[in-house]
Amino acid sequence: TVAAAAINTGARVTDVTTQYIDEEKALASVGIDPWTAKPSDEPTGQADRILYVGRDGARVHVKAGRVLVDAPGSLPATSLPKNSVTRIVLSGNVGLSAGARSWAMRSGVDVVCLSRRGSYQGTLIGANRGAHATRLLAQVALTGDHERRVRLAASLVGAKIRGQIHVLTRIARRDEAVHVADTTAHMHAWRRSLAGARTLDEIMGIEGACSNAYFDALAACVPADVTFDGRSRRPPRDLPNAALSYGYAILLSECVGALHAAGLEPSLGIAHAPTDKRPSLALDLMEQFRPLLVDQTVMALLRTRKLRPEHGVVEAEAGGVWLGSDGKKILVDAYEAACQRSVTGALPGYSGSWRRHIAHSAQMLARAIAEPGYQWSGVAWR
Repeated sequence: TVAAAAINTGARVTDVTTQYIDEEKALASVGIDPWTAKPSDEPTGQADRILYVGRDGARVHVKAGRVLVDAPGSLPATSLPKNSVTRIVLSGNVGLSAGARSWAMRSGVDVVCLSRRGSYQGTLIGANRGAHATRLLAQVALTGDHERRVRLAASLVGAKIRGQIHVLTRIARRDEAVHVADTTAHMHAWRRSLAGARTLDEIMGIEGACSNAYFDALAACVPADVTFDGRSRRPPRDLPNAALSYGYAILLSECVGALHAAGLEPSLGIAHAPTDKRPSLALDLMEQFRPLLVDQTVMALLRTRKLRPEHGVVEAEAGGVWLGSDGKKILVDAYEAACQRSVTGALPGYSGSWRRHIAHSAQMLARAIAEPGYQWSGVAWR
């Protein structure tokens, strides 16, 4: 089948509907995108081949060495080799059989659960992917070391602000009608002020001021027929915010998986307070990747009109706007393309896809937590 062939050639399978198909030109109509990742000198690892399932009523199960996705109705199942799937993302009302769950946990295949609206609900991971005892103890020790925690939090937030400035500057460089110089000047000043911050509250206050200015500037860069009134969440109030929230949920799940692979406990945050209610350290790790992998992707889709107002679904009862199925597919395709892009020089002495940079950055964060003298640095873009 084309689905199996796509996986075997390094393509990704997104928002799978369930139909066998022979002609590549028809793939987009059933949600399977033939796209081969750019070759890299570094072998691909966890999360390089991801199965996204987003059709309500679909069910994922395993049989005879294959992962099957059954859809409601009479359509045949999509069938993929087990060894070609390294991660599964379930969005909305999608079932997972007990056999598929056991296979995934045994095989180290993370199963990410998102709500239909795109909220991150959690990740199923195997027993061998939890926090390492020595690293967990180091994380606990860091929570009580105020000076080290403030210093590391400032680096995490500084990396995010640097990325936000890059996104604004890049848009302005490509569009003479966009004027962001005043905003980026303020953001540069706020970023420099992180060096003098003495508390986590000061750092998060600087982060909040930068984010408000940043999203206000982004709102002025979208087409006239797109409503975007700055950042809004729970619920998102417009299409850009719906797309941002959905993208952030996917990125958060990737960061949770990267932290588990690095032997860290995702709930023990640094800039974000440790809590049982959210993966705070994953929020810390993802800050540096939000601007490039999600913000820049969403803005490009809006500005090229690939993502349009009709891709948003208004829910009057909830008072929000959510991405429809077509909008999710468009965003996931673009997000995957960004994650698979190979880069050099973003992290010291490292090259590979942006997805591998997430994993490597988690390892660097683990070292910074365990070694007081280690200087952590976030990704730098060119």
